[in-house]
Amino acid sequence: MIGSRALTCPASRSWQCWRCSFSTSPASYNVETGAPPLLAQLRTDMKEALKAKDKTRLNVLRGILTETTSLEKESKGIKSNKQLYKLLQRRKNASLNAAKEFQAANRENLTAQENEQIGILQGYLNGFNIMTADEVVSAIQATIQELEAEGVTPKRDRVRARLSRGAFEDKILDEALVAKTINRMVHEVAPSKPSAVPE
Repeated sequence: MIGSRALTCPASRSWQCWRCSFSTSPASYNVETGAPPLLAQLRTDMKEALKAKDKTRLNVLRGILTETTSLEKESKGIKSNKQLYKLLQRRKNASLNAAKEFQAANRENLTAQENEQIGILQGYLNGFNIMTADEVVSAIQATIQELEAEGVTPKRDRVRARLSRGAFEDKILDEALVAKTINRMVHEVAPSKPSAVPE
């Protein structure tokens, strides 16, 4: 924990943002394990939560690390920031759904507990670099132009497949934004169908 950074970190007022702990880029990996640096920070944070007797944070971190360990045993270990982001997002969504159910059942204490877990998970999610809308548009436009230069019709599935192997590879994306933008831009370049000639 680094006090001065912990106070200004966007992830939390009392816990240090994982990105603040590394001098390398957030996209970097642990050279020895091939894992994103956040995994090491999660283990450190779990030790700090144990010392601080922060039960909620401790439970959140234990859950994350238990899942990553299970994936490693199945030869599906977390090897990229994108994979780790999806894992954290999935756990956050599970807590969001649980909070809604508890709220509907008037279980205020359990709702508050889930909301606290959501805040912790969101704090870590905030540390990732997500492609901006402008970056997404630029990448899609460049891919459409590449396909057209090759004489290939830039259909939606073709554009998405090319992006997955290129500009979007291992990038963290707003998938809803990507799908909407691809649909719009592909439609804009699609040749208009000739109007039917009345007999």
